[in-house]
Formats: sequence, structure tokens, C-alpha cells
Amino acid sequence: MAERLAGVMERARFERRDGYVFVMFPTFPIPSFNGVWPDEDSAAGALSGALAEVTAEGIETGVLARIGETPAVDEAARELGLTAAERIPGMVANAGDLIGPATPELDVIRVETADGFAQALALAAEGFELPADLLAPLYMLEVTGLDGFDVYVGRVAGRDVTTAVSYLVDGDVGIFNVATPSAYRGRGYGAAITAHAVLEGFAAGADLAYLQSSAIGESVYRRLGFREVVTYMLLTRPAQLSH
Repeated sequence: MAERLAGVMERARFERRDGYVFVMFPTFPIPSFNGVWPDEDSAAGALSGALAEVTAEGIETGVLARIGETPAVDEAARELGLTAAERIPGMVANAGDLIGPATPELDVIRVETADGFAQALALAAEGFELPADLLAPLYMLEVTGLDGFDVYVGRVAGRDVTTAVSYLVDGDVGIFNVATPSAYRGRGYGAAITAHAVLEGFAAGADLAYLQSSAIGESVYRRLGFREVVTYMLLTRPAQLSH
């Protein structure tokens, strides 16, 4: 997914290097998408130089690693000042696992117009309590026009209350940017739009749905039928711990 996004986002880079993947998305400056995704401990020696490539662009960087698999990389990252740690569950579900919530009042639509993408962006920004400019690159026409990339908005009585994005690549559908503004939380809307996006992905040919969960969403995804199959740790500089 990230490799294809890098192909259309301005100045983005996705490079498979010895023992790690180097990623840089200057227009999407969050640490998890700007730095190193290590596969092997051999990446430890290259870590300083790789991270410097990102910080040279004025972007805060991060290391996103599977817990327990690259201890030398983790140690090297901490020595470089990336001491803030955020646990991120990697979760998956198959078609038979999904348990959708009952929310008949929620009308989920797949948006296909510039106005629709703007509405989804506004919902995501409000739900994540982030500036819309930070998330805007993911809703640009170059990205939303990718084959398999879908943006959803959920409405109740004509009001936009929740949103989600899915991206179907090679038989897997990734779910991200699930966001519900605080005024509408606790009603099952985030779970319902997630289930809708997953089922749409399965209907389009996906065999597996996957996501990386925030702390607030983990219990919701478990109730939907997702299971944790890998646990990531995002290491960043303390003042830049990601949301």
C-alpha cells in the first residue's frame, strides 16, 4: 500500500534496502511514514544515515518495528534519541470473522466527488483532532483516484458522523483513517463503517482485511472480529509522539 502511495504523492520515496524499508512522505509529515521500517537487525548500522535523510528535509522521523524482532535496531534508535514508544497492534480479519454492529440509522456511502472527499477529510481531522492540512494529501485526487482506493462517509439523519478509508491491493484490503468526532462516539458508528469498508473489500475480491489500531480503537476492532497477529512499536523523539 505504502509503495503505491509513494508512486503518486509528491516527492515521496519507498525504497527496499538491506534489512529495512526506507520511507519518506514529505507532504504527509508523520513519523510512522517518514523513517525506517526494519526487517532485520542488520539495519541497525544504517539507521543513523537513513534517519538523517529524513531530518534533512525538516521532517520528524520514526522507526516502526515489530516488537522483539529487531532489538539491535531498537537500541540504536533509542541511542539516537528516539525514546518515545507507542505500541501499535497489527490486526487482521477474514470474511468469516466479521461481526458487524447493528446500526440501522447509519447510512454509509462511498464518496466519489471533490466535495465528498472534502467532507471525509473534515471528519477525519475533527475525529483525530489534527489539522486538516496534515491529512489532506491522503484525500487528493492523485491518491483517491488509485484503483482500489475508497473513501467512505457515514451519515445519520443527513449529518456526517464518521469516516473510513480502504485500499485493496493484491487480495488484501487495508483499513485506515477510521475517525468519528467526539460528539458522535459511543454509538457504534466507527465500528459500523469499518465493517462496511471491510465487507466492500471482500466483495471486491479481498481475502484478508488488515489495519494498525490506535489504543482507542483496539477494543472496537476486537469486537468486530479482528485479531492481533503482530505488534509494532513506533519509536520517535519524545515531543513528536504520533497520534
